[in-house]
Amino acid sequence: MKMMPTFFLILYGVISVVHLYGSAICNQTVRDLTKPLLMPALAAFYITSTDAVNPFVVGMIATSWLGDMLLMVHGLKWFVSGGVSFLFTHLLLILAYLPKIGFGARDGWIIAAYLVFGGGLIRSSAKHLKKYLPRATIGMMTGYLAGNALMNLFAGMQALSSPSTGTVLILVGAFLFLLSDGLLFQVRFNKKAPFYHMHFNVMLTYILAKFMIVLGFLCN
Repeated sequence: MKMMPTFFLILYGVISVVHLYGSAICNQTVRDLTKPLLMPALAAFYITSTDAVNPFVVGMIATSWLGDMLLMVHGLKWFVSGGVSFLFTHLLLILAYLPKIGFGARDGWIIAAYLVFGGGLIRSSAKHLKKYLPRATIGMMTGYLAGNALMNLFAGMQALSSPSTGTVLILVGAFLFLLSDGLLFQVRFNKKAPFYHMHFNVMLTYILAKFMIVLGFLCN
């Protein structure tokens, strides 16, 4: 690996570890100082690692960074705005997956699996959150999760149509992204679930998700 990508990879790792430590000890100052640096470090790692930069990958990192910033501000409208930004992230990822998807009949089983899995996660989240939020708000949040599940579906179809180390890494990263979002909703709104109180779980899955997706594109 060249020197610059190595530097930015180590930088992403160091920022991630410090941020996760701040999350584990519930230190808001550490979290606020490190979160804005995560996606720029990952973007620098990606851009310096390839001569064929995919604009969709850069775009999804940028919209993720914007989503991160919006979610740092307290208030439901900022939370929803962050969700909108992350919806663009999912759209850009789907567009990045499309060139490697064959859309053959063999994709049927992966479609069915993600319909079951995604539907189950959305239904479970809605069931927990209905005690704390208005129905309209729950509808927006489950709609967002549906967008993430759709991105996962396309990641699965890509892995099936073009099996490789890269597409499998992307699929695992997409799943972790969905898991992170499901945990985030519980952290923000389900105050009776002690396990979900810690942002550590949300950010660990999120940091790994973004890295594995980017690494997957570099391996393709």
